[in-house]
Amino acid sequence: MKKLISLILISIIFSLLGCGEKDSNAVALSVDFTWEDYANCDRGLPQMSIGGIPENTKFLKVSMYDHKFGFDHGEVKMVYEGSGIIFRDKSAEITGPCPPPNDPGRYKITIKALDENDIVIGIGSKERSFPEKK
Repeated sequence: MKKLISLILISIIFSLLGCGEKDSNAVALSVDFTWEDYANCDRGLPQMSIGGIPENTKFLKVSMYDHKFGFDHGEVKMVYEGSGIIFRDKSAEITGPCPPPNDPGRYKITIKALDENDIVIGIGSKERSFPEKK
């Protein structure tokens, strides 16, 4: 019984922390980014390009997760300005990649397009190692 109650509470918490519902017609976004001009342990978002953004997008929600080390680097919600480019933002509330020396992490950036009701109408992601091999 305790396990069932715990699972229900966890489900409620995750649903409250989410960015709203996901539209069943949400489109796939194309996402690309590079770690160019990024130093180990920098803060903020790398420059990104996003394709396929729906016309009625009002906000973009960007999150980063390190799959190799299991670390959530944060999330930021921004007003969508109509461009498919997010420029390098050193002030964003995202903790940048900070892997140990000689042991690159594997970082996944996910972008969600939200409408005026915070409904997810588009979602896409890209994963890259940091630092990237040259």
